[in-house]
Amino acid sequence: MKRKPFYRQLSSMLSMSIGLAYFGGGLFLVASSATFGMLPSGLIRYLFGGMLVVYGGYRFYRGYVQYQNEDV
Repeated sequence: MKRKPFYRQLSSMLSMSIGLAYFGGGLFLVASSATFGMLPSGLIRYLFGGMLVVYGGYRFYRGYVQYQNEDV
């Protein structure tokens, strides 16, 4: 089995890291009550947080599949 080039490994790891950041940001928006005067409030806050959670999960999954795939 050939090792994947470093730049491909780095790309997939970066994608997974950014996915976790989006996921964490979405969880923060949904779970936290702190607004700091600049974060949205009400229903828009929860919708945006939910979208960030879904997108972060998708981005992490895509990076994980890319990392596991040997043909990439």
